[in-house]
Amino acid sequence: MVLPPGHAQTIATPRQLSTREKRLIRGVLAVVAVIVVALVISLATAGPSSGRGCIHVTIPGDVGAQQIDQCGAQARDTCQTVNEGGAFPPASARVVAAACRKAGLPLG
Repeated sequence: MVLPPGHAQTIATPRQLSTREKRLIRGVLAVVAVIVVALVISLATAGPSSGRGCIHVTIPGDVGAQQIDQCGAQARDTCQTVNEGGAFPPASARVVAAACRKAGLPLG
């Protein structure tokens, strides 16, 4: 196979990107940067956690989840009644009791 004259020089020089290709690369890099920033923010901002006299728990319910965010006397009352019959289902009572222990509140 005979190659046309100047073929070696054409192959040796790098091809320049068109304006459309440059815009496409910039757009992809911008989308990746936005995704990275969103991921870092979502991982860096944690929700509330139990501790220092406050309990923050999400427990499953019959219709959906129930969120318990309590501090002080209200949290102490919840921790005192967590093991009473009918206060919480057994699985939920274990989760709430663990949050009470983490918060340093006495269980009833």
